[in-house]
Amino acid sequence: MSRFYIPTLLFLLLVIEGTLFQIVTPSHHDLDVTLVPRFLVVMIVFIGIHFGRYSSIVYGLVFGFIYDIVYTQLLGVYMFGFGLIGYAFAYNYKQIQDSLLLQLLFATVAVSLFEYYQYGLYRLIGLADLQAALFFHERFLPGLIVNVAFAIIIYYPAKKLFSHVQKQASLRER
Repeated sequence: MSRFYIPTLLFLLLVIEGTLFQIVTPSHHDLDVTLVPRFLVVMIVFIGIHFGRYSSIVYGLVFGFIYDIVYTQLLGVYMFGFGLIGYAFAYNYKQIQDSLLLQLLFATVAVSLFEYYQYGLYRLIGLADLQAALFFHERFLPGLIVNVAFAIIIYYPAKKLFSHVQKQASLRER
């Protein structure tokens, strides 16, 4: 049963990102910022750190594909981006697994790279007309603050969940 905990958590985060979080964003309250949650990117980085490259790539590709189908008009953008983040930030070392600061740094860099990857791609094909300075101040910085706060809040519960899932997996292998 514990093998379904992580996919269920990622699915809930997918739903929260696309629907529930949009209800409480400041764009509905006359502010000039757009909060863009990238909770899945944060969790894919944490999965890569705790479970290795294969798991993070698979979760990244699968949930990126679902995100593309449900929320976007251009297939493959999130799938490729999440898969690339899963590949690039999967450092399965004990020193990194034990360091809160390094994991938060990796999650922050991953969210930053994904935001600029998505902005650049949409700008290239003409779906985004926002200037770079405006993007940075109105979307990137507020979104980065929200995602770092989420990473800090979810760090210890995710670490406990990952250790529980790994413990259950080792018990199943006996």
